[in-house]
Amino acid sequence: MTRPLGESEFEETTIERLKRLGYEYLHAQDLFQRGERERLQEVVLPNRLESFLMKKYPFIPALDIKRLASLFLLPEGVGWQNRNFEFHQLAVKGIDFKYEIDNEEKFVHAYPIDWDEPENNDFLVVNQLSIEGRMSRRPDIVIYVNGLPLVVFELKGPNNPNASVFDAYTQIRNYTSDIAQLFEYNAFVVVSDNIETKHGMPSAPYDFFASWKSMDGETVDNNKANTMRTLINGLFRKERLLNYIRNFIVFLDKGGSNHVKIGAKYHQYFGVTFAVKEAIRATRPNGDRRIGVMYHTTGSGKSLSMLFFSNILSKHPELENPTIVVQVDRTDLDQQLHDTFMEGRSMIGHIEHAASSDELRELLKGEAGKIVFSTIEKFRLKGGEEHHPVLSERRNVIVVSDEAHRTQSGFDGGFAAQMRYALPNASFIGFTGTPVQLLGNNTQEIFGHIIHRYDMAQAVEDKAVLPLYYESRLIPLDLTGGDIDEEYKQLMQDIGSLEEETEAYKLKWAALEKVVGTPKRLKTLAHSIISHFNAAANPFQKGMVVCMSRKIAVRLYDQMRQIPDCPEVEVIMTGEVSKDPKEWREKNEGSKYAHIKTKEEQEEVKARLRNPDDPLKLVIVVSMWLTGFDSPNLSFLYVDKPMYGHNLIQAIARVNRVFPGKEGGLIVDFIGISANLKEATQKYTGNNATKTSDADIGQALEIFYRNFERAKSYISKQYDIFNWRSLDKVAREDLIADIVNDQLNAEPEEFIEDCVKTEKAFTLVKHREEVLKYANAITLMQMVRIQLRKHIAPPPFRPENNQTLEERLTKLVDDHLLTKEQVDLFKVAGIEKPDISILDENFLKDTEKKEHEDLRLKLLQKLLEDHIQLNYKKGSPKERDMNELLQKTLKDYHNRIIQAADVVRMMVQMKKEVDEEAKQRQELGLSDEEIEFYKVITSLELDAFDNQFIANLIHKIVKEVKKQLSVDWTSEHRRDIYAKVKLSVKKVLIREKIKGKQLEFITNAIMKQAEEQYRDWPLNA
Repeated sequence: MTRPLGESEFEETTIERLKRLGYEYLHAQDLFQRGERERLQEVVLPNRLESFLMKKYPFIPALDIKRLASLFLLPEGVGWQNRNFEFHQLAVKGIDFKYEIDNEEKFVHAYPIDWDEPENNDFLVVNQLSIEGRMSRRPDIVIYVNGLPLVVFELKGPNNPNASVFDAYTQIRNYTSDIAQLFEYNAFVVVSDNIETKHGMPSAPYDFFASWKSMDGETVDNNKANTMRTLINGLFRKERLLNYIRNFIVFLDKGGSNHVKIGAKYHQYFGVTFAVKEAIRATRPNGDRRIGVMYHTTGSGKSLSMLFFSNILSKHPELENPTIVVQVDRTDLDQQLHDTFMEGRSMIGHIEHAASSDELRELLKGEAGKIVFSTIEKFRLKGGEEHHPVLSERRNVIVVSDEAHRTQSGFDGGFAAQMRYALPNASFIGFTGTPVQLLGNNTQEIFGHIIHRYDMAQAVEDKAVLPLYYESRLIPLDLTGGDIDEEYKQLMQDIGSLEEETEAYKLKWAALEKVVGTPKRLKTLAHSIISHFNAAANPFQKGMVVCMSRKIAVRLYDQMRQIPDCPEVEVIMTGEVSKDPKEWREKNEGSKYAHIKTKEEQEEVKARLRNPDDPLKLVIVVSMWLTGFDSPNLSFLYVDKPMYGHNLIQAIARVNRVFPGKEGGLIVDFIGISANLKEATQKYTGNNATKTSDADIGQALEIFYRNFERAKSYISKQYDIFNWRSLDKVAREDLIADIVNDQLNAEPEEFIEDCVKTEKAFTLVKHREEVLKYANAITLMQMVRIQLRKHIAPPPFRPENNQTLEERLTKLVDDHLLTKEQVDLFKVAGIEKPDISILDENFLKDTEKKEHEDLRLKLLQKLLEDHIQLNYKKGSPKERDMNELLQKTLKDYHNRIIQAADVVRMMVQMKKEVDEEAKQRQELGLSDEEIEFYKVITSLELDAFDNQFIANLIHKIVKEVKKQLSVDWTSEHRRDIYAKVKLSVKKVLIREKIKGKQLEFITNAIMKQAEEQYRDWPLNA
């Protein structure tokens, strides 16, 4: 029998594809034989870098070339991610290098890569590169440019049913810990089983890895097979790879040393690349100054595309130091986009924000080379001006308009016209997330043709955004009748056919507002929203309610707050001093805010809504936050306001962002927008309209039923998975254990995968009456899945913020389903309470009588690990020692050196030790780091000091020590810092009247402990 092609063939084929693009190939062993690599710890090829530098800068002496190479190969920073940031800056921006020739000082700005002439660089692909780090590892493929390991491939066999692209991703994540030195130089990684091929950053959650779906930017390849071909030919052509690394990778500054590394998706790369070419064309002397329109659907990274575009133009030689005006028509949008550019300042450099029209005039009259942010209304006229004075006649002024179609058409003396008076030779480009045909004005006449299109259907196909589902819950005006009355329907139709600024529209709107905002209807609306949200939302999801007017929003808030199980809710709306009732500006009972909130309070509420763990669950809005506001966990949009065209599209896009636990965004319609929604989404998806772009909730039900039947097919029909709750406790335990055992002896990975799909689909429809009967079966499957996952791969302890989004998704679903579940996994394992207190002598005596021994020990291990984590600081010596002891004990058990009872006995002892120390810390008021210093001093057996005196002394010492600590303070070259730390300890001791030999003994003991505890400061701070 012939064997299917394996992983090695896939690896060899991938290498062949790269060779056809002109890459040199060597096996890792060849590097040793050729003398290019001496030690397994080495990940760079310095000879190749030096060879490149000598060719690029032949005037630099050979000895200085080695010194120059070392500057690129030794990036500074604590941890591989910080060093990766520093390396990227060195590689992309270059360095000023000083050298001497004949005693004369010379300078050159040098780069480790020739960005402008790709063929001048050395492209090498190496496979099976063994690397020694914390562990010994061997990535499948590494791509070197001038000896620098810029790209890592991890591959899985396409024909192996048990290997997936996610397994490759998991390996990469482990590599960042095991062979971290490789990733100090990494641009991005590729993971593939050729069924799926994804690229992304090694530090990023799996959800942010993406497929590359085009070879030329014109044709999208949605084929599922041979995805590696599309990636290699689409991204790895030499000039394209270098362009991507140089111009399409950004480190967003999130504060401190925290940078989030992001690389462009294929639609961003090609869209921006095409836009740059159009900008060069439009700004030339014979250009028409109309660059074009970039239509990338809302939620697909438009702000980052604008950042990439502005960065490339600002450095483009043909534009000769251009001025870029980033122009929007709303302050809240301006702030959001401005924040993106501020976070990306490591790429874009300094930006100016025009706070007033006077400041805008000064900025644009000044020197070239600026990036200026402004709202369009700042191009206003001053008293006596007939039109705006000319600020700059240069042709290298580029106006980047973000969703500015609402005001750009005002050529009859409006702000758009004044901007063109001010910048008569500027060129214009429009970025929009709304289909041009929905904009309702001459957008293409103003900006030019559509440069690049990335619509909602393709974004859903690429999983860049989630599909949107629609559910109708119309509330009739006559609450005793079965339909909305005809007058109401007519009002809706009239409003949709009128221009928003006309008096007729305003009158019709006011009439509709009266009939929609009656107390009786709003009471029904409040109950419907809350009952739906409480049934449908998981613990981390949030919702937005859209009302017709500020008055209705406040009345609805009052009605909702009267309902006992109403979650925390806030109103977000603008204020009008001359019209606002006084109570709208007073704090609401049970809230820290008034309805009219300050800008700072609005930002605080935004942050709370985005925080999955914050108790704020719902916001009520009128028009604010319906554009330019992103909150990935926002999952439900409750619409009670007529909306049309691009306003409706912008609003519903608030709930299409990717987030764990979301199968899609759900639009719940209380007023009758279905016809408008269908019309708008048809235009929104262009010619690629798919059912996922505007699906009825019935389609979500179909997805659930399909996934459920597939998962159920793995379970033997002899088990009643719907009525298991009626069984007694013993029968329940046995049922779950029997199904687990069956799956372990079959194909557990496939069952787990289908269970996850079923659970995800269930989260979208579980509020529907027709699926309530499936709840018990879903919970049973989920418990079986959890146990299987632990049997197959026992989960290591990892803090929440280090988990991938996929892991958070699993945990989120687990938590939500189990909160509604009466059967306890610990009971399945024969453990009466899921509490660490079970580790006592009585429990020990009963150990050998229970079934499911391995499962019980794994659950106990998790409890004890959590208990240790709760009582000791992460990374502290004590936490490390306790976890090492626990792991050694379990290892001895698995190696059959000790019995299960011995493991539990050790756990009992560890638990006692942890509790005794925790009690002692509490009594003395010491933290877990302070208790270690306390032990050091008490071990000296100094009878003159009582325990409380020592505790107070430790408080003071630790406080002073921390003031003096600095990075690498224990290293030889930082002895001055070490001396300052030691002196601070002595000063405290002397103030406390400690002298003589006691002073020396205690100082030395404290310093020894400080070195142990704070060696890696500030990582263990």
